[in-house]
Amino acid sequence: MNAELLVVSVSDRAGVDACEGQRIARCCIGNICIDAPVDAGVKTGRYTLSESVENPSLRFCVEAIRARALTAARSALSCHPHESARCVNRFAEYIALLYGGPVLLVGYSERVVDMLGSITPELYVYDPARVATKPVGLVDENNLPDVLAKIGVVVIAPGAASSVDVKSLVEMAKRAGKPVVSYGASFAGLAKQLGILHFCPYGRK
Repeated sequence: MNAELLVVSVSDRAGVDACEGQRIARCCIGNICIDAPVDAGVKTGRYTLSESVENPSLRFCVEAIRARALTAARSALSCHPHESARCVNRFAEYIALLYGGPVLLVGYSERVVDMLGSITPELYVYDPARVATKPVGLVDENNLPDVLAKIGVVVIAPGAASSVDVKSLVEMAKRAGKPVVSYGASFAGLAKQLGILHFCPYGRK
């Protein structure tokens, strides 16, 4: 991929991929575009790749686009807003059916917490950047290994990538023998690189 500009267009919708306080942005390098969650401080505009990697949200956009460029399907666009509730429902059912619980959710999203919490026996959340507004088992660096030992599956929200070292966390989960599932359009290429499962039934290519 040539050294080009990262073109970012921030929308006013939160979307399934986003954690609390984030918005969905259309991020493009050349003709490859993804819809990705970005933090509140990110503005619509054009960014050099060198300045993009200094911002955690924009760095995730660049990494996700580069990973997507290696796949046959070049773009990765999020589902239409009216499909997002259906997506969360299907995802929660998928997790409950295949893995049961307890579940470690990496990245706090209230909609995902509500749905997973209603159908799994025990839910933990690891997100150093956000304060949970729901009564969930919050995880920090100190008790993360203990929680990994007892959960059934790790679920990664794309919005967590701006505050969590996802690669290191995936390696920890694999060492603990735990399956890892990511969701959302923006994580498609990265999931393949990390060797983890990916769920996005309504994303557009």
